[in-house]
Amino acid sequence: MKLHVAVAGWLLGPPSGANRRLLQLVDHAATLLAPAERITVLHAESFAPPADDGVRWQPIAIPAAPAIGRARAEARRLPAMLRELDATVFDHGFLPLPNVGVPTCLLVHDTRAADGLTRWPRWLARAVLRRSLRRADAIVVPSEWTARRLAALVPGSAPATVVPNGVDLPATGLAPPLRPVPANGYLLHVGHLERRKNLAVVVRALAALPPDRRPELWLVGREAGAGVGLAQTPFVHWFGAIDDDELLRLYRHARAVVVPSRHEGFGLCALEGLAHGRPVLASDCGALPEVLGGAGRLLPPDDAAAWAEAIAATTDDGGDAAGSARRARAQQFAWSTAAARLVAVWRRLHAQRAVSAPGG
Repeated sequence: MKLHVAVAGWLLGPPSGANRRLLQLVDHAATLLAPAERITVLHAESFAPPADDGVRWQPIAIPAAPAIGRARAEARRLPAMLRELDATVFDHGFLPLPNVGVPTCLLVHDTRAADGLTRWPRWLARAVLRRSLRRADAIVVPSEWTARRLAALVPGSAPATVVPNGVDLPATGLAPPLRPVPANGYLLHVGHLERRKNLAVVVRALAALPPDRRPELWLVGREAGAGVGLAQTPFVHWFGAIDDDELLRLYRHARAVVVPSRHEGFGLCALEGLAHGRPVLASDCGALPEVLGGAGRLLPPDDAAAWAEAIAATTDDGGDAAGSARRARAQQFAWSTAAARLVAVWRRLHAQRAVSAPGG
């Protein structure tokens, strides 16, 4: 039997970093498969799959939320669906990890719940993480930092394989955003508006700048506990989830991209900012130093004065040489390379299954 990977995709929906990662990886992975190898993405019935790209799309009745309802539906429906598909490997990107009877690759995006940065009790999040890691046949993470954090949280767990996020270098001649650009420009933040994103430090920094030299803060992403309050500030504008074409324009014409998070398992927004050649200001937390690699400016997450000084300095973006250096750093993160690493994990699990099968 040839490799047939079933990929958990029922959280696919409005644009997000996690969704961009999944769609890009399966798209690039499909080009690497040998004849008769297959990928099937299991998705919600409400999701409209992309055009035919070498990937099979299969609807499944698993709700995205609430988490407890999703977990119960996964445990109830997945084993039968995977048997029906003759899947040889299952790729799952959420916690908890269900027991499905097929070799499973678990993606752990980050450890924010286990580190007490969500509404879930830390003890419960850590118990779920421990059980899921021990149940997985392979563990994938997007950064070395996340791999180290997992090893610290669950000593003795299997080593994780790093499959980083990627980015495609955009065209340089993108039209301005559909929205008028303010006189002092705008800082751009892309991502769900969660408290761990720590956007209040940027708001405090902007408030400390003279109004006649203050850029606006433009936020893209869905509300996740912090957006409504931030949007009440006069120089902050929240646009919710937007389509990819408009997002590219916002990146290209931003004065700077800001990522002040207290915890990031990768930080795709920072990488995308570099790909557009824009200055990136980020906290010195989580995987952000690893992603920027010296191509952006790292700042303490609680030092509003340091953020104000750094924001003021973005009136000079460094010119063409600095932009080229940022794009060169981003170019080190190719989706094709990431997909090749992931396909290698899938093939290893498939080979192990073949050896352990009766008569194998």
